[in-house]
Amino acid sequence: MNGPRASIRVFLCDLPALATDTKVRFLGCVRQYDVNTGNLILEHNYPRSKKEPDSVYVDVNAVLEDLTSEQLRVGAWLNVIGYIRDLNTPTPSFSSSQLSSSQANGPSEIATAPVKVTPRPVHIDAVLVFPAGAIALGEYERILRNAQDVEQRMCFSG
Repeated sequence: MNGPRASIRVFLCDLPALATDTKVRFLGCVRQYDVNTGNLILEHNYPRSKKEPDSVYVDVNAVLEDLTSEQLRVGAWLNVIGYIRDLNTPTPSFSSSQLSSSQANGPSEIATAPVKVTPRPVHIDAVLVFPAGAIALGEYERILRNAQDVEQRMCFSG
């Protein structure tokens, strides 16, 4: 069955260590929106031991017409699904033809463990952005960390 690849749920702090072109889903808080470039800067202060929260540039040009001013407001929490890109090699925003061709990479029902690489500066090409709503952040972090621990144990035992 050909269809879109499944996204991998990750923390924003995990993004720099994942391979380019990995499809991810993560949560972030809007720190800034640049109208000229169509880029959001999202941050998430997880883990809390860090002095500065991790942040990432998210290119929302491909989904801009679907976003509201509320979603672009500083302090809004957003869920983002998109592809990791190296920051040093910018790519143009997705077009519908690029999305179709990138989705022909195999079965969508099989989720695989993310490929880890040496951390480096990255940005995200968003394919879907939607509001997180009234989120219990601590609960979200606990549940995602537990899910990641289970997935990691399954990869080691399977």
